[in-house]
Amino acid sequence: MKIGILLTTHPEKLDGETVRVIAETGLAAGDEVYLYLLDEGARFVAQGWVHDLVDRGASVYTCAYAAQNRKIPDPGKTTFCGLVVLTQIIEGCDRFLAFA
Repeated sequence: MKIGILLTTHPEKLDGETVRVIAETGLAAGDEVYLYLLDEGARFVAQGWVHDLVDRGASVYTCAYAAQNRKIPDPGKTTFCGLVVLTQIIEGCDRFLAFA
């Protein structure tokens, strides 16, 4: 199964922990996991759990525009891209969750 997750909320909202658990559960079950960090969610790009997801096989993307506007540097673990990739994730996944 392909699972897509959109995370747009600021880390203070604590949605990151829920997203982490969902992604890790999916990976453990053998699912393909796609995570897109958008808007305030781009602030998660430097967090260790995001890097761990990449290392475990998840595809993690960060909105380049959101990161640039917030002066968030690319730590080299996720792919910085545009919203076209988000559209492809939405269209290509069996399940899609949005944390907004």
